[in-house]
Amino acid sequence: MNKKTPFYHFVLILSVVALFPVCNIHAQHSVKTKQLSSKQQRWFEDKKWLEGAAAFPDTGIDEITFVSHYEKHPERWKRVFKFIKENNLATLPLGKQSLGDDITVNVQEYMTREPGNEQLEGHKKYIDLQYIVDGCELQGYAKLATAIEVINPYDEKRDVAHYKVPVIEYHVVKPNQFTIFFPDDIHMTNIQYGEKAKVRKVVFKIAVD
Repeated sequence: MNKKTPFYHFVLILSVVALFPVCNIHAQHSVKTKQLSSKQQRWFEDKKWLEGAAAFPDTGIDEITFVSHYEKHPERWKRVFKFIKENNLATLPLGKQSLGDDITVNVQEYMTREPGNEQLEGHKKYIDLQYIVDGCELQGYAKLATAIEVINPYDEKRDVAHYKVPVIEYHVVKPNQFTIFFPDDIHMTNIQYGEKAKVRKVVFKIAVD
């Protein structure tokens, strides 16, 4: 193991605490009642499902839910990762395009925002896969079951609701990394890590059913 790792994590924790004084840092996911089989675990760790894309999954991804959904809809995930591999994401025009009735792609550029008003969003119809092309940001995670308040009730047309939770887990997401948010994963993104920075991101909306 890299000897700098413990110090790096110490600095990271201090940095995030400074940014989010009212939020706790939670380093572990909720205890999962299900587990991947040894075959499924090997498949996930092998990462052939990336279709050769230069992409790295964030450690916060719910592996069990991902594997389950991939097994039901492999063609959707293959289209997403092939799109990442076969396109120059740094030069794609901004805006939305369709990869079929069940997947949309949205290329975004923005300046990261200051922390504050820590409410998390959730979706029911679509899964978010957020791939960072350039820049760096903080993203906050929590499980829907931990929500203590509904800030904005679910809007079916926009497929979004907003929640408050007692504990948020923050991750730093860098270029070539991606996060996946399933309906049980409420989240907030686009938060500055250190100084404000320009981020280029590709967001894939993948139909749940």
